[in-house]
Amino acid sequence: MKKLLFATFSCGLVLTSFAASSERVEKNVTRKQLSDEVLSYSIPKADEDNKQFWGRKYLNNQYQTWNCHDPKLFQDPDSHKYYVYSTGWADGVQVRSSDDLIHWARHKESAFWDVKDVSRRYNHMHWDDDFLSWVGYITNEGLGYRTSNYIPLDKPNSWAPTVVKQDGRYYMFHGIITDSLTYQSSLHPAACITLAISDKAEGPFIPAKDYDPALYKQSTLVRYVWSNKGAQNSKIGYDSSFNTANENWENGFGCIDPEFVMDVATGQLMKYDIGGNECYALTYGSWKGGIALVYVDAKTFKPVNDKTGEELDAPLDSIEGNCGTLIAGGFGAAYEGAQLIYNSETGYYYIFVSMGDLNIEYRVGVGRSKELTGPYKDPKGTAMKFNNAGIAQTYHAIGGKIIGAYQFSSGFGFTSPGGQSILRDDKGRILFACHSRTNFMTLDNFTLQVRTMHFTEDGWPVLNMNEYTEVDDEDTAITMADLVGDWEVIVTERSENTSIDGTATGSKNISIAADGSVSGKYKGSVSIAEDGHTITFDLKKIGVCKGWAGFALDTGRRSGNNEQRRTVTFSTLNTGKSGKKGEYFFGNKKASK
Repeated sequence: MKKLLFATFSCGLVLTSFAASSERVEKNVTRKQLSDEVLSYSIPKADEDNKQFWGRKYLNNQYQTWNCHDPKLFQDPDSHKYYVYSTGWADGVQVRSSDDLIHWARHKESAFWDVKDVSRRYNHMHWDDDFLSWVGYITNEGLGYRTSNYIPLDKPNSWAPTVVKQDGRYYMFHGIITDSLTYQSSLHPAACITLAISDKAEGPFIPAKDYDPALYKQSTLVRYVWSNKGAQNSKIGYDSSFNTANENWENGFGCIDPEFVMDVATGQLMKYDIGGNECYALTYGSWKGGIALVYVDAKTFKPVNDKTGEELDAPLDSIEGNCGTLIAGGFGAAYEGAQLIYNSETGYYYIFVSMGDLNIEYRVGVGRSKELTGPYKDPKGTAMKFNNAGIAQTYHAIGGKIIGAYQFSSGFGFTSPGGQSILRDDKGRILFACHSRTNFMTLDNFTLQVRTMHFTEDGWPVLNMNEYTEVDDEDTAITMADLVGDWEVIVTERSENTSIDGTATGSKNISIAADGSVSGKYKGSVSIAEDGHTITFDLKKIGVCKGWAGFALDTGRRSGNNEQRRTVTFSTLNTGKSGKKGEYFFGNKKASK
């Protein structure tokens, strides 16, 4: 896939086009060329009943869940309230809060809106001047940094933040980026991740060096620059950064999408000994150089020299070789928005990445490893770190497709899911938030979605593909009698052909009989374990798929009361040696006639 010059999507933001993708044109295949497992977004249209029913969430409540990009899901350990921090465009970072994960309120002000700080340029937005200078914006006091051929955007915007709470303080790492800088008629993208701190979950989040100037000499975690050869004013320090692309897409880690490594079995951040210093691990990065693993001090959140453990009062990239360890992606593969989690119950680390073009074929892939630094392999056993450009071009066929575009027969479906965030809440649920588009709303906007995540007996994550709702009876055990009936099911499909992920996978029909036999589109058998949740399908052509089953409200079922919409659902994965190895298989039971 040809690159978009610094079209680092930050879980999907597409900026300036550098070159048209000839490969995308070549792979823009017709419907007849696609598998019969995929459907065009436009057919069938969602029925009017369904559109009106779900429109109450996805349209009328647009300031609650609509227009939410790159959601970071956070629960305050003291108030127990849930928060979502998301890419805010000119608003800095949007903030939403909820008591139940269903009814959300979007806060009027940005996370950086500080009434005590009045900027000549940005009103009450409290930005870090070092941060602004690196990526080409005017300082809070209205002073210009750049050469005359640079015209700054009206306001900065921050992408894909992450928030944790420690010792009564809220710590946010967030990234900012621009591809508007030019030098000798060439674009010179720059990016930066910085630390901001607040006394309240909703903010204002203050640059670390302003929040506690006695402790923090600067607030920057890491910087990225396309080229450090004379493109910028010398006082900015571009020549001091070792995280440079050197004008080659295979070099450097794009400075967006920071995320901490946590244990989803306990909800605690993972700690590591680096040169005798107790540290937290974070991931960041995007397509180009790939996804990087770095460390910060576990008390101050300052950057750390990963060889000595020394706290730094300077960005990571000021030391050669200290920009991070490559753990996924690379050579221009479109991986970004990574979240790395550990599960102490399974003994594995899992990396989740958003991949592809936000406007076309975005989806989330997953791989796992016994070691923090990898190698991470998908359910088919394929490595998710690439060592040459040829393999990197096949990235869409790699990474378990835990969620992608799909559509049930009602016509109601979702497209371009990504920007994922994973949280274990105080009720012990593992939650998976992401942004998605619907197939009947405008292309430009995303909606916030929250699902629950479970792990198979083989130690792989699966999602309840129905959104979290008021009817929270996932823990209720199911029996074979609950499985009997007609179902709509979906088998995921991965391919080097990006059109596969750029179209919605359509549902097929199966029936389950009382003896566990399966008929219809797929034939074989199914069984449910004594725990009432572990389910196993053995199907011809599909293979042996194991996973989780439970009750849910059917996301795609037309309006009606909750009892009418209550259904049985399952989500499984084929990790066997035959059939659709490495593919997910999930479905919902149809309503009784």
